[in-house]
Amino acid sequence: MRRPALALPVVLAALLAAVPAAGAAGAGPGLLSPGGIVAYHDSGRWDAAIAAQAKQARAYLERRVRQNRAAKRRARLGIVLDIDDTSLSTYACQKRAGGFTSVTLATCVIGGRLPAVPPTLALYRLALRRGVRVTFVTGRPAAIRDLTVRNLRRAGYTGRHTLVLRPAGDSAAHPTTLVPYKTASRRASERGGTKIVVNVGDQQSDLTGGFAARTFKYPNPMYYTP
Repeated sequence: MRRPALALPVVLAALLAAVPAAGAAGAGPGLLSPGGIVAYHDSGRWDAAIAAQAKQARAYLERRVRQNRAAKRRARLGIVLDIDDTSLSTYACQKRAGGFTSVTLATCVIGGRLPAVPPTLALYRLALRRGVRVTFVTGRPAAIRDLTVRNLRRAGYTGRHTLVLRPAGDSAAHPTTLVPYKTASRRASERGGTKIVVNVGDQQSDLTGGFAARTFKYPNPMYYTP
């Protein structure tokens, strides 16, 4: 039970240093006030937007799998998924914690009991059924790998996948953005022989930089990560 307390400063420093705003209307692209976040969630529009993007991602993945099977020279296909508020949802935990701030986000992450985002879990399971490689690329620090592995499994992300977490040195090298790290992770995957056909995230920084045939952006009114 002591591990989360020890991990909190690590998460705050390494995971959230690049999050300039949370729950502050106008402080970042698409951010809402705490009341606006709850209203958006309760309206059903948030879930509907996620479901629509995930549906498009599943359809595109199926098409690429069919094309690959028909090709004379088959490629090894892959998808890349972000974790927080793409594969796992922090919304309910943050609401229970009393607000949508960097501190509540970090506390929820290290709690290790975040539920799956259902449309993403369905996409993940489809990819495994089709023999497509799944890689999670997250801004979470490498220091909480074990915690992250347990949470993913508990939420239903079982089966074979690759988990890439942000190295400690990258926070110092790129203190204000995750783009170089996330781009380099996808580049390494493709250089290793995997053709990334789908990349899903809730931040533009999850998707910028190339090395994916198609990108799919989920809404996130709670925080912004450049």
